[in-house]
Amino acid sequence: GALGTGIAQLVTTPLDVVRNRVMAGTTTTTDDEKGEVVAAATAESSSYSTRLIQLAKKEGLSGLFLGAAPRVGKALVSGAIQFATYEETKQQ
Repeated sequence: GALGTGIAQLVTTPLDVVRNRVMAGTTTTTDDEKGEVVAAATAESSSYSTRLIQLAKKEGLSGLFLGAAPRVGKALVSGAIQFATYEETKQQ
């Protein structure tokens, strides 16, 4: 169960990154050497899949999987707490 949850979180991270950027309404471009934001612009209206492809072209795999480790970690810890709580409180 925990492994499946972790894999699901990892696989859906690119979709979450695009969703968060759409909600924020901006796209950013960073300087590769320094990691500083050099341009920020309001995102133009386009489809979800188009934005996903644009993100992949601009920022590569590292851009698509920003925040993957915290998402997977949170899912694993949450699952462990849920399982432990269930086991401790279930009626025998």
